[in-house]
Amino acid sequence: SILSEKKEGAAICAGGTDILVKMKQRVVTPKYLVNLKHVGDMRGLEFDEKKGLKIGALATLEELSNSLPVKERFSALSQAAGRAASPQIRNMGTIGGNICIDSMCWHYNQSHQWRKSRPPCLKRGGDVCYVAKGSKNCCALFQADTPPALISLGAQVKVVGSGKERVIGIEELYSQKGEGANTLGPAEFVKELLIPTPPKGSGGAYLRLSQREAIDFPIVGAASQLSLADGKCKDVRIALTAVASGPVRVKEAEAVLSGNSITDSLVEKASEAAQEKIRPMPHMGVSAWYKRKLIRVLVKRSLQQAWKMAK
Repeated sequence: SILSEKKEGAAICAGGTDILVKMKQRVVTPKYLVNLKHVGDMRGLEFDEKKGLKIGALATLEELSNSLPVKERFSALSQAAGRAASPQIRNMGTIGGNICIDSMCWHYNQSHQWRKSRPPCLKRGGDVCYVAKGSKNCCALFQADTPPALISLGAQVKVVGSGKERVIGIEELYSQKGEGANTLGPAEFVKELLIPTPPKGSGGAYLRLSQREAIDFPIVGAASQLSLADGKCKDVRIALTAVASGPVRVKEAEAVLSGNSITDSLVEKASEAAQEKIRPMPHMGVSAWYKRKLIRVLVKRSLQQAWKMAK
């Protein structure tokens, strides 16, 4: 009711690892902070072989990475949750917060005094993008770890707010716009995630590279999920993070493998297709050339691991 009444004047706090930092920097200045920590039915993990995995939005990243069913059947998600940030943040940060994190930029995520020294950028309501001079679109970067893993697993999210409830595919949650990463309304929030059980003969993996092993967001992250039937690739999903203003599914790379017998050369072609499709911006001191190289390497390695697991 507070969210419905106050609209943009209110913000949600779950683990607080993102919103509190932004409030200290005055990147966001909500008049009302709505604490969800004690909403019991938004916690916990439930796994049923037929119904799949149900994850409360308040489940912590540490819970996900240590859960035995998640490790065994949803390995890409377990790996993504376990590699995010640092142990302290994983113990507090929630899966709901991670998938709803906003896109970031060196010219936006700074102190109030720093931002006052120059005209506002597009993300702050101005008319300039300092990442891509002359661009009419904000090029802020989306860097969360779990969304590509969830996309590769075909996850759905249950969104609630203003007395209404809707279930959407995880890909529909993202706007692919730098000004605001997700499509949630002012009074809406994610209540839970629903993931179907992967069929037998499936495997998945999430790999990333960051400038530091812990704490840092990824320079590039890649998730792959595939299933084998009669020696051929029956289904495959590949998704990336930290290459655009939202997580990106690479269907061109999937098409190389789908319906074919997987070989090392075919995996190489799929990773090349991913590299060719994605045109990342230079961001956070990392060149576009280096990001494209990483896309090829991480897609290849994540596919190899998923393939090995599926066999």
